[in-house]
Amino acid sequence: MQAQQVNGLTGVIMSSPEPERLATFYRDILGIPLALNRHGNTPEHWECDYKGIHYAVLKQKVLTQANVNTVLSFAVDDIERFVRTHNISLIHPIMDLGDGASIASFKDPDGNILRFWMTKN
Repeated sequence: MQAQQVNGLTGVIMSSPEPERLATFYRDILGIPLALNRHGNTPEHWECDYKGIHYAVLKQKVLTQANVNTVLSFAVDDIERFVRTHNISLIHPIMDLGDGASIASFKDPDGNILRFWMTKN
């Protein structure tokens, strides 16, 4: 009998003490088109479906430290240009991973570490 496995990632659900601020960053800086919504019995929240992934930002109910165990990585065509265009402060210089891949890490307004990923085709 073959072990069960997941079929892929379907969503990125975040919580924030200031969800509108966080949603604005993801929408205006990263280009993820989050919009305010409410459906069913859920409280008002920011959400969208973007490139096959559902994103949501909810009001944080419990105060906890920023996410340090999971790093969301976003594919970009040109890390240097993206960082310069949006005036993003990097945690470390752009790192060459070899084989044409590079990464750079930065933080969102809540202090969550995010990463840009670029490959040269």
